[in-house]
Amino acid sequence: MRRIQQETERIDGAYLRRDGDPRVLNARRISVIGETRKSPRKLLVNISFAIPKGEFVAIVGASGCGKTTLIRTLVGVQAPSSGDIVLSGYSVKVLNENFPLASAYLPQRGAFHPLSSVLENLEDAAGLRLARNVSAKVKRDWIKHIVELSGLRQLLTQSYCTLSGGQMRRMALAEALVGDPAFLFLDELTSGLDVYSDQEIMLWLRNLAHHQGKTVVLVTHSTYHLPYCDSIIFLHQGCLIHHGSYESLLEKHGASTIAEVFSFYQSGQSQVANLGAKELQGQLRSKTGFENEEDEEGDIEDVPLEPQALKTARPPSGFWQFPILLRRQARFFWRDKGQLGLHIALIVTFPCLVAVFAIHGLPQVRNLTLSLESNILRTMQEQLFYLKESFHAASVISGLAMFQVVLLTLIGANNGAREIAKEDEILKKELRAGLSPTAYVSTKFLQIVGLCFIQAFWMAWFVKMMCGFPGQFVEQFAILFTAVLAMSTTCLAISAAAPSAERASLLAIYLVGFQLPLSGAALALPDWLSNVCRPFIVAYWGWSGYLQTFQSTRHYDIVKQSTHTTIADYRVSLIVLSFHVVIALMLAIYFVGRKRSKA
Repeated sequence: MRRIQQETERIDGAYLRRDGDPRVLNARRISVIGETRKSPRKLLVNISFAIPKGEFVAIVGASGCGKTTLIRTLVGVQAPSSGDIVLSGYSVKVLNENFPLASAYLPQRGAFHPLSSVLENLEDAAGLRLARNVSAKVKRDWIKHIVELSGLRQLLTQSYCTLSGGQMRRMALAEALVGDPAFLFLDELTSGLDVYSDQEIMLWLRNLAHHQGKTVVLVTHSTYHLPYCDSIIFLHQGCLIHHGSYESLLEKHGASTIAEVFSFYQSGQSQVANLGAKELQGQLRSKTGFENEEDEEGDIEDVPLEPQALKTARPPSGFWQFPILLRRQARFFWRDKGQLGLHIALIVTFPCLVAVFAIHGLPQVRNLTLSLESNILRTMQEQLFYLKESFHAASVISGLAMFQVVLLTLIGANNGAREIAKEDEILKKELRAGLSPTAYVSTKFLQIVGLCFIQAFWMAWFVKMMCGFPGQFVEQFAILFTAVLAMSTTCLAISAAAPSAERASLLAIYLVGFQLPLSGAALALPDWLSNVCRPFIVAYWGWSGYLQTFQSTRHYDIVKQSTHTTIADYRVSLIVLSFHVVIALMLAIYFVGRKRSKA
């Protein structure tokens, strides 16, 4: 704890309410500058306020005024250009790193696996977030309590994708409460709801603040039930106009409804468009005589902030998260009928494509007679036939070997390219709640290993049986398995780094497309290009290793005589492909870990 206290950034600000109650959320001189193509744009300008424990606060203002930017900055998703934010005495960065469950952030769009039920989502969240020493009975009781609190009891077996908008928001808030956070940051939680559903959510949030002691900050466009809030933060053009009660907001603007307050700024856009916070407030004082409690820095007493005790615990380590993630991954795999059908189709059809080109077996090459012939013409004729058969056999054998490997790399791209990118929003949410990147990637990798084993085994066995390929089956299976695993893991790393599933798929297709031309097996490459590319081309090492399994046969000699491309040693091929797997796996973990800082 002492080390955490030393790392905590101390700031000045309004840390105590005038009635002596501690303020647990303190923002001081927050500014955010966004980069645009033309010039930097000020998204937030010198904003300061403080919120006490157990208060329900709404952030309102016209579209584009900086509401989402402010709440993303408060929760640490977006770093401020200047200023400080402290929660319960800890800087946002320190709090998120050491106590990831102390605050919960719900963005505008919910992020859940659509095929999971409400109960499954809550159970997974409890397993991934609640400390390991919490017993299974306590976890069940806690989930039951949250279900009753959120009114989801009748929806437990329903899939998330079948819920209504209001039910989805209840589901999202219920999951956020699993970690029992002290702070709730909610972006547009009530947007798009009918008046009744909006009222239900607002009353629930008020109850969480007043009876559960949580500090709730809500960004909303809905103004029906703002009086339920303890205070309102009103923004205009990135400036803090008001922080106080709903009644004082109306009174100070001489308005009877919140719509009139909005109208004041929208109708007077030409007068206030280019004014800063102080000028805006000055204009309001001159027109309405308003004086904001939080505006004047002279009224703020500078009090040093000390870290406060938090009722929170660290989530379980990756070792204990792994079995929960693995069980969830298996559930998703079997429920996604479309992807499962695609896997089966590729496993069945791709070996058949290879077998079509050698359904009658590999071409045979007659031995060249070494006896002396008096008929020179006949001798030359035999040599020509031998060369013709040799080149034909070499092209078929080499081509079929490469065809197998390229098809497996295509299967590998399907295995890994979308696996992480398609869950990007869900992953970011769980990383904020303390998910282990290593445990998460390991479950994906284990699924890929199982798929690659089946795919390589069926390809090696089917082609060997149908085409009569010589060589040891175990060796052929091993090299094909390592090759498809290397490509699958590489595409998994691409999936972890790509901003979207579509971009990841596109990059994976490009990667597969370059395998054949850069392998040198089909086209002779310049030596310098070959030396640069070869270490990174999975197809080359898979092709070389597969051909090496023919080494004791005439087929290997024929291919070796006919190609200008060096055929790498079998063991070397296995080692290089294994390096591909290890390096790609480490990169996938690294890229997933980077998402945590951006979550």
